[in-house]
Amino acid sequence: MFLSAPFALVSGFRFSEFGWGRRVALVAAALVGSVAVAYAANLASRNMLWQVARVCALDKSTTGSPLPCLEANVGAGYAVLRPPFGRPDTILTPLKPIKGVEDPQLQAPDMPNYFALAYGARRWAVSEPRRVALAVNSRLARSQDQLHVHIGCLSNEFAGRLSGGALGPRASEWFRAGDMAPGLELWTYRGGRDIAALAPFHLLKGLLGDEKVLARTTLAVVETAADFVVVAMRSRPGGWYAAAEDVVDADC
Repeated sequence: MFLSAPFALVSGFRFSEFGWGRRVALVAAALVGSVAVAYAANLASRNMLWQVARVCALDKSTTGSPLPCLEANVGAGYAVLRPPFGRPDTILTPLKPIKGVEDPQLQAPDMPNYFALAYGARRWAVSEPRRVALAVNSRLARSQDQLHVHIGCLSNEFAGRLSGGALGPRASEWFRAGDMAPGLELWTYRGGRDIAALAPFHLLKGLLGDEKVLARTTLAVVETAADFVVVAMRSRPGGWYAAAEDVVDADC
């Protein structure tokens, strides 16, 4: 069965699972038109995003078209895609298998800056001059074990939280803001105006360290008037957890 998507509403924020398994399976079924393929996608739904990314890279290399993706940059090692049904979510995913925010590969010095690449791909998601938000779900909040960065606008709710005291007084250091919900910590890091100079996965590792703790953390980069701000939303054991949609407004 597909993973369910439990959710709750706390102070205007939704803490839920994104449900990529169901949506990517629908992509595969629509493209191939096979009940058997849809059933196989159901059984292996946590790997379907990676399978679709491979198809996009192969199509781009052989035909010049990135279908079913919007974009596949084989040289830079990423694809941009959007599911055909549901919310207008746009994501960037690596063209190599990387599980998620906790994957040790992300700490390698030669690893691409996927947040900077996602910001460069914002044209696929942001059609008006609004501040951009990018987010990677925690292990708790995702249903795909393939790293993907959600691309959209900074949600009004989260912008209000930032302006309400969630930003620290000094740049280049982590600030512990108030909990977003019971057992859900909020940390922010003001990183200046150059997103290419930011290393969000390295910063998060330096803050939290342990892989198990990383896996419980949703990581985001949001654009404010003064800075790009790295956001870490860490779920303590037994606590609430946040998802990308609590930061990213996909419908912009």
